[in-house]
Amino acid sequence: MKTNLPLQRILLLLLLLVAAVPGLAQFRVIGYVPSWAGDVNSVQYTKLTHINYAFLLPTATGGLQPIENPAKLQSLVSLAHANGVKVLISVGGWNDGNDSGFESIGANATYRNTFVTNLVNFANQYNLDGVDIDWEYPDAGASANNHALLMQQLSTEMHNRGKLLTAAVVGTNGASILNSVFTSVDFLNLMAYDFNNFDHSTYDYAVQSINYWKGRGLPANKTVLGVPFYGRPTWESYAQLLARGASPNADVFNGVGYNGIPTIKSKTNLAFDQGSGIMIWELSQDATGANSLLTAINQVVVQRNGVTPPPAQAIPGRIEAERSSAQSGTQTETTTDTGGGLNVAWYETGDWLDYSVNVASAGSYTVGFRVSSAYGGATLQLRNSGGAVLGSVNVGNTGGWQNWQTINATVTLPAGRQTLRLYAAASTGCNVNWLNFASATPPPPSSTTIQAEAFTSMQGVQVEATTDAGGGQNVGYIDATDWLAYANVNFPTSGTYTIEYRVASPSGSTLSSDLNAGSIQLGNVAIPATGGWQTWTTVSQTVNVNAGTYSFGVYAQAGGWNFNWLRITKAGAARSAGTTLATAPKLDHLLEVYPNPAGRTLHFRTEAGLLGSPYQVVDVTGRTVLNGQLSAPDLDVSSLKAGVYTLRLSPEGQATVTRRFVKEAE
Repeated sequence: MKTNLPLQRILLLLLLLVAAVPGLAQFRVIGYVPSWAGDVNSVQYTKLTHINYAFLLPTATGGLQPIENPAKLQSLVSLAHANGVKVLISVGGWNDGNDSGFESIGANATYRNTFVTNLVNFANQYNLDGVDIDWEYPDAGASANNHALLMQQLSTEMHNRGKLLTAAVVGTNGASILNSVFTSVDFLNLMAYDFNNFDHSTYDYAVQSINYWKGRGLPANKTVLGVPFYGRPTWESYAQLLARGASPNADVFNGVGYNGIPTIKSKTNLAFDQGSGIMIWELSQDATGANSLLTAINQVVVQRNGVTPPPAQAIPGRIEAERSSAQSGTQTETTTDTGGGLNVAWYETGDWLDYSVNVASAGSYTVGFRVSSAYGGATLQLRNSGGAVLGSVNVGNTGGWQNWQTINATVTLPAGRQTLRLYAAASTGCNVNWLNFASATPPPPSSTTIQAEAFTSMQGVQVEATTDAGGGQNVGYIDATDWLAYANVNFPTSGTYTIEYRVASPSGSTLSSDLNAGSIQLGNVAIPATGGWQTWTTVSQTVNVNAGTYSFGVYAQAGGWNFNWLRITKAGAARSAGTTLATAPKLDHLLEVYPNPAGRTLHFRTEAGLLGSPYQVVDVTGRTVLNGQLSAPDLDVSSLKAGVYTLRLSPEGQATVTRRFVKEAE
């Protein structure tokens, strides 16, 4: 600490804390993370309040079977806690309908004591915030009484240690869960799904589930509505259904019933009105980007909480430290650094600042951290919304709290709006004035990037979460003769193109590409052994293509590789005559497009003149969907379907500027 807080400031803080107590109730968003699926680095932590790791299984005498993937649980706890999210261990689960372990434990006082002690020790060992009991189907009579006894005993031991106790229960017809359990738990997760086969989780069934439990006396502040991220009867994930052609705005596809974005939003509003939270089974089944169901839940939470998302700050560009969208532990003070204004102070271990940013183009950026410290020994990390560390700097003793230095680090960022967190991993105190992002390796000009999972048809492959830069999904499980096709890929002019493929392979392989279902062969590309399924490299080929719009095909000559994206670049593409590197960034640094995601209208904020500028909007396949000349400081995008688009503006005397934006479903 630099100095002691004055008494008046301490009293003021205490008064503010007291005044804030009535508003501490938080709408819960609880996501299950199974041990066997999903990547902890892909979790959208900033949109969750709790995570349940599934499943820990009991033995018949009160012991615990070894937890599956303990390293995954440890990483999950670390990333979640860094983002202020609580983690519970979920005990039991469906387990093929075998709850004999619970039945044995519940019926024997010695086994119950052993079981409770083991759970307390497990929670302490993994630094967990509580326990979620998934003894889903106790029988009526003695079994129901034993369930209640176990929950009461767990409640005493968990709550004495400041930890949570929750339980998952059926949506309706849960008579074997006694009302006495209501006082033992912090809340109940209502499994308002799997009601039957096809229409297993309708909005009406959600209403029935809430009415059933509240009608029995469960308080609204302990009622959490469960929603599925999968469909029945096929048990496909929501992401798999979309990959097969299902609509994110519907609930039925080829006889499969699921919850699309409108239903998920309606259920979230229902939970706001009648309960205290939403529970999700399970997070790895979600889609990415604008079609994410967790994002849809978060949009309702933000709206219902009356929170206006902060304006995104443009990258490349400079971000003043005090312009955070959220923070923990820091304060601001007047700075004597060049330019004046405020800096952030009292930056100590565990403190953080969040910044809502809009990254113009995916790529590497040099980040300048403007810092000072009278002590030294501080480590500042820049993290993404999933908690992954993008880059870090070590702050030494600069000679005083207002003696400023700039320390640089290089980070890789995906395009689009996102949240970045400046986190003090270790600090005895430092100040931060600003962050400056400058493009280190801008993407190739005149290029089109297509995400691998955006295929319009395929054979034999599956989609999975990726740990490659930018996150999201990759295509995997590729065997020989599998293929992917991408419709409406435009080659605007005839000539030479470079095609890059982002791939990973433990032992190497070969792919080939073609146009229009093989009528034009583009040739083979060797894939080297990268060392792992998520160890990525970029390979390329040079081809000659006549101008036109084609179906672009990628074919597996051999299997054993993963595929994240492909990028098509016109060879020799350059900036227009008269535009220099010195003048090109002028508009690029100053232009902000908002809101993002956009509804019916996309607005522009810039000091440069845009009226009359040619514009082009292209979708993820590179197809032009809007074009013309700007006649106003905004653009009507109401005709676009929900999805991700790239806007290209070409003002006179300036290099073409690109901005990625998301179009919301109306």
